[in-house]
Amino acid sequence: MGRISTAVGAFSAVFLMTLTSCSQPAQDGSKLDGHYENATANKLNSLAGTFRAVAEYEPSQGVIISLPLIETYNKTDFAAAIVNSDVDTLWITVPSTFTGNVQTSAVFAGLRQALGSKISKVKLVRQQTPGSLTVWARDWSPQSSVNANGEIGLIDFNYYPNRDADDFTAQSMERLLDFDRVSVPVYNEGGNFMNTTAGHCLMTTRVTDANMYADQQDDMILDAEGVKHFYQIGAGCSEVTIFPRMPYEGTGHIDMWAKFLNDDTVIVSELRDEVLNLYSNTYVNKARTVQTYLNTRAREIAAMGYKVIRMPTPGPVFVANDTNGMFRSYTNSLTVNGSVIIPRYTTPAYAQHGDRNGQYFDAAFTTKYEREVTQIYQSIGYKPTWITTDDLIGNGGAVHCTTMQIAR
Repeated sequence: MGRISTAVGAFSAVFLMTLTSCSQPAQDGSKLDGHYENATANKLNSLAGTFRAVAEYEPSQGVIISLPLIETYNKTDFAAAIVNSDVDTLWITVPSTFTGNVQTSAVFAGLRQALGSKISKVKLVRQQTPGSLTVWARDWSPQSSVNANGEIGLIDFNYYPNRDADDFTAQSMERLLDFDRVSVPVYNEGGNFMNTTAGHCLMTTRVTDANMYADQQDDMILDAEGVKHFYQIGAGCSEVTIFPRMPYEGTGHIDMWAKFLNDDTVIVSELRDEVLNLYSNTYVNKARTVQTYLNTRAREIAAMGYKVIRMPTPGPVFVANDTNGMFRSYTNSLTVNGSVIIPRYTTPAYAQHGDRNGQYFDAAFTTKYEREVTQIYQSIGYKPTWITTDDLIGNGGAVHCTTMQIAR
């Protein structure tokens, strides 16, 4: 068993995957705990120690998104950028009631125009369970695994009980790809997980918040040791670090402020004084608390032996009568096959997030920050593409939150 660390105490745990959305998951005391999904404990136990979760920067055969990314958010350019990142397939989950197809449905007209002959790479995954779909594919899609023989499998963690159609995605992909699927009876979202090929897994206390109570009859009530046990056997992590969740940020997800770029390098958001100086007296203390949090996490990760690169971040937008802020993040990117798709924030999609001129309060720094972010990703060898995501981030997520890779 590997060493498990936490910024609050010492655990000994291992991995994570699906649950809420990158939008606004439940806060402390959320009543979500694990159960096996069309599977048994015997299968998980029989495979324990034979596989590990695949890191995001390892080769990908494809990426999963959902229909709302195209239909509701009109992110045709985003989907096209994924297809152009050397993947074999872009899978789009659609509701069980969807009767169209990629070649003729009007909702995909823009994508057909953008991709031309590459539209053949787009495949629909029709869910077998009734219900609407959310856009947050990172959180409810299966996490890829790999065993010693190089065989790819699927890790299926629990998602919200009231989002059955989303939560069924792992079973849909199991049938489509004929991969082994392992159900792990723990609730956690894919946005709250990052890992290395060596088995170091990082997340926040969102995972422990989510497994304190039972929500449905067959849920397990898991304490920290129980969660640790399932991470060990369910994702092959040899070392797990559980950080406190970021203050005033609603998702609790680690992908809102950090990201592995390879086995040795971690980017961590940096809220700089030049942005802090723009806050009014009403919100400056909140912003300063966030700055301290990020600086502390960066020091802790560097002390683990990683190269830490500080990524400039726009300031959280705080509004009256809302405890949490709106966090724009350049770490909420998708790295796939040597490319990186980065969220761009230009003009607030919602009036409450803009100043009196309808702009972000720190817009003066946008060009400089984008230039620096581009240089950071390029320095590690990634080819960057920028995608405007103001509407997505206004709902709590961006690029990483809406995508999930399937390993090659």
